[in-house]
Amino acid sequence: MQLGSTVTLTYTGKLDDGTVFGYATAEKPMKFQTGMDMAIDGFEAAVLEMTEVGEKKTFTISEYEAYGEYLDDYTARIPMEQIPVRDLEPGKRVWLSSSEDGSSMPATVIEIDKEQGEVVFDLNHPLAGKALTFEVEILEIEDAPENFVSAQEKTEHLKQQSKLLGADQADSYR
Repeated sequence: MQLGSTVTLTYTGKLDDGTVFGYATAEKPMKFQTGMDMAIDGFEAAVLEMTEVGEKKTFTISEYEAYGEYLDDYTARIPMEQIPVRDLEPGKRVWLSSSEDGSSMPATVIEIDKEQGEVVFDLNHPLAGKALTFEVEILEIEDAPENFVSAQEKTEHLKQQSKLLGADQADSYR
């Protein structure tokens, strides 16, 4: 399969202990264009090695090819009065919004510290620090468009254009 192909597939994702963390069925398959950062790196690399419709493959990817290592100190302590949700409990997943830029990110409640009046959130992805095993079957492969540009190539092109337009010197003009 070549970079830029659109692939439709089924998969079952499992942890080392056999727990299923995700799946896509023939009725609701996963479909993505390779090279566009639409799938985790290790998963996409293994799928790119597959070449035929109907091909099946089982592979395991390390934490570094998936969601990265688990960082013990990647937490946030937020005062309870700043949290609009009141039905929090350890283990619950919520979306936290940044007051700086309005972006939001998922987090898991790990502690409610009533003495300090704070909630402690884990900002790691729930699958961080874990090797992931996938059982995949290719259902369809569509060839890459003739003028395909990968997300990585696009990013590099934009960086180069930015340098040509003097954007890398922006601090000097402040």
